[in-house]
Amino acid sequence: MYLAALIIQGSMLRKLLLLSVIAFLVSCKKDNPLSGVVSVPPAKLDSIRAVNDEALINFLKGHTYREGSISEVADGDISLWDDSRLGTTSINIRPSEFNLDEADYTTDEIENGVPHNLYYFVVNPGVGNQPSVADSVYVQYTGRNLDLSIFDEVKQGGSWFDLATIQAPFQGFRGFAEGVPFFKASEGVEENLDGTFTAMNPGHGFIFFPSAMASYNTITADIPQYGPIFFEITLIEALATDHDGDGILSILEDRNGNGYLYDDNTDADYENENRLPVANDFLDADDDGDGTPTKCEISLGLDPHDASSYYDADNDGDGDDCDD
Repeated sequence: MYLAALIIQGSMLRKLLLLSVIAFLVSCKKDNPLSGVVSVPPAKLDSIRAVNDEALINFLKGHTYREGSISEVADGDISLWDDSRLGTTSINIRPSEFNLDEADYTTDEIENGVPHNLYYFVVNPGVGNQPSVADSVYVQYTGRNLDLSIFDEVKQGGSWFDLATIQAPFQGFRGFAEGVPFFKASEGVEENLDGTFTAMNPGHGFIFFPSAMASYNTITADIPQYGPIFFEITLIEALATDHDGDGILSILEDRNGNGYLYDDNTDADYENENRLPVANDFLDADDDGDGTPTKCEISLGLDPHDASSYYDADNDGDGDDCDD
């Protein structure tokens, strides 16, 4: 479930992500005729997408950004929908990300996913590093439902997030990982006399996304089931990340270039045939499974994604590490 890899620190969002995983595990249980509890299968991505997108558009048309916050449109206001600072992108969500019944989907939808709209509103773009979905970020944020109620907030200091882990199947809140990269980090921080700090010229704005990029059918006390949500974020720092330490930045191990790290696995057949743990390339120190670590192959000018290209110091037919 990738939960062990989660490096989110000190925030309620960490608890919400855990609740999403727990709810998924509970939803997998069969109905118990003695308990009187009947499991309701999750709705199809297509049906919820249409409902959520309509709700998001209505929200954007009915609200404005005024005096540092989002509020309802009043006479003379420019709605978020008509504001030039609003942008949108399409993110494909796969049924496997929620363990949905693949019999309800076409072959293309199973492989490539169902497109969903994510909206972002740039108040300040920032001037520092711009993260990818594979990187680590330090942010301040407030998470709200469309009725403007707050379900999570970190405004003092900040929290580190591994965006790649949030993007993983069953984690929920993938929209957070997909939306933060529309901003750049600050140019640095200044310490204040009271022990706090001030970020200088950070990326700041909002990301709005449907439940398929949030907690989907999970029921919590703070977010409605199938509820679209939005975050206000201030991006303080962004670090390019190499999760497996193989010498290749994680974002460069998105070999098919679709922005999703969990469908790139060079040696998947080898791992499955030998009943080995399945590791996506960005989490695999030996991407092609030839016995020679990726980092070693790169240092020798070998192809780290070609199992026939490996280092064999003792000529025994098996790949070796450079240090052997």
